[in-house]
Amino acid sequence: MTVSNARKGHAAVGLATVLAIGVAAGAKADPLNVTYPPSRALPDIARWLGNDTPLQLSQVVDVGPSAVTAVTSSTPTGSPRGFKANISAEALDPAIGRQEEIVSWTIPVDVDCEKRQVRLGDMTGYPSRDLKSAPRIVRSADNAWVSPSATAPLGAVLRSLCDRDFRRPFAGTARMAAKPAEPPKPAKAAGPPPVVLTESPPTAPQPLTAAVTRTAKAIPSPTPAPTSASTSKAGHGTSSSVVQVGASPSQDDAKSLLARVQKRFPDALAGFKTEVQTAQLEGKTVYRAVINGFAGQADATTLCEQLKAGGQACFVRR
Repeated sequence: MTVSNARKGHAAVGLATVLAIGVAAGAKADPLNVTYPPSRALPDIARWLGNDTPLQLSQVVDVGPSAVTAVTSSTPTGSPRGFKANISAEALDPAIGRQEEIVSWTIPVDVDCEKRQVRLGDMTGYPSRDLKSAPRIVRSADNAWVSPSATAPLGAVLRSLCDRDFRRPFAGTARMAAKPAEPPKPAKAAGPPPVVLTESPPTAPQPLTAAVTRTAKAIPSPTPAPTSASTSKAGHGTSSSVVQVGASPSQDDAKSLLARVQKRFPDALAGFKTEVQTAQLEGKTVYRAVINGFAGQADATTLCEQLKAGGQACFVRR
């Protein structure tokens, strides 16, 4: 094994440990030009998340000594009760950036609520806070299921999706001001647009364990969506068919997704309506982000194909 490969192997194991077990690395100087919260107090972390990261406070499920972990999308899988979700994390410990050369990462997750187990897809790391620039696979997938500790970040991910009484770290503070309260200045535009709910495409993400690294084919990065889609040829009407672009246990996430889809595809969505529909699945409330107002199911399919061509996952529901 070369020195470079050995280093990558240690990086993968280190990040897996942070995610699965919640072990903090020793704080050292971060060579990357990225920011960190001024302290580990929740108000400081909240303002930092709003200013410098794409994560929303309502998405955060765990704030640990090493990283902030968020569930950015989730789709129920039915029976056995579970979810396919995507999680994102922002490093709080500068040592992670120094050792792993990344400060944030994303991972697709399969969650089995009945067995209280999870398995993860490829871990994609980023050297900046935007969760999109210069992605690289830092840990490959594995098919094994693992049972995370309730106090670990993955344990928080499982509990946030499976337990109705789970309380998120920033519950009740989702609208906390994104900038410090000093000194008073004229209101300014919000920070960078958040990475919100983006439902996984029909093909399931490659599963992997949080504790063991194995060689697997890397999942290619999704094709960036164009700023606007071509003019929709789908007909308008009162059909019961809808195009679902995502679902989440958070109503705010579902609303944010619809707003983002409208902004990305203004021409394709012209004349159609968007709404958040509430559904009960296995005793858990799920909020579906849907587009409606089609002449028929074929028209809904036409629009969904246009969204897929632009990188937005969707499917037609009646």
